[in-house]
Amino acid sequence: MQRDRLDYLSEQWHARRPDIDITPWGIWGRTTRLHELFLGAISETLSRHGLNFKEFQTLGALVLAGPPYEVRANEIARFNLLTSGGLANLLSRMEKYGFLERKPDTRDKRGVIVRITEKGLSAFNAAVVAENRIEHDLVRALTAEEREVLALLLRKLLRSIDPDALPAEAPATESTAEPAPARAPAAAAATAPAVLSSRPRRRPSRKR
Repeated sequence: MQRDRLDYLSEQWHARRPDIDITPWGIWGRTTRLHELFLGAISETLSRHGLNFKEFQTLGALVLAGPPYEVRANEIARFNLLTSGGLANLLSRMEKYGFLERKPDTRDKRGVIVRITEKGLSAFNAAVVAENRIEHDLVRALTAEEREVLALLLRKLLRSIDPDALPAEAPATESTAEPAPARAPAAAAATAPAVLSSRPRRRPSRKR
């Protein structure tokens, strides 16, 4: 197997400090570099659709919540990989761009409901297909079996140190909307993740 720069650096460190076991660095050093490369490639792709990574993750959270594609603001983090830090500013910016709208929570006077807009859903539908292609391209060096093994090991490691890791069975999410007929999503492209159809209700949106 070909060596990488981290192998060289590890040897240098071992020569300078043989009393220190630096084998963990072989894991976190590579995952850190992979994070930088993945995020850079994905962010570049998302920017072509007028989104950054956090905005894309937030729209994805609303889509995953299911029809009518809305969720309580304090529950958005349950549906993506983001933390709650800076969420209020992020939502304000996205509302200004016309990607989502906010309304008071009728069940909680202090709560806020966040709903995706026509513009936001359209942007997500286009971006998620392109983003998925990039993800597949980035892991093309691994076989399907290798991907499964790597994902399994990373999951084990993550769950051992991340207090916010989801349990094996995530609890079902309670709908925030009043009972109403739900529209089924449109069929997805065969080679892409499920892409939802836009709602018939249209709202004017401001350009960025």
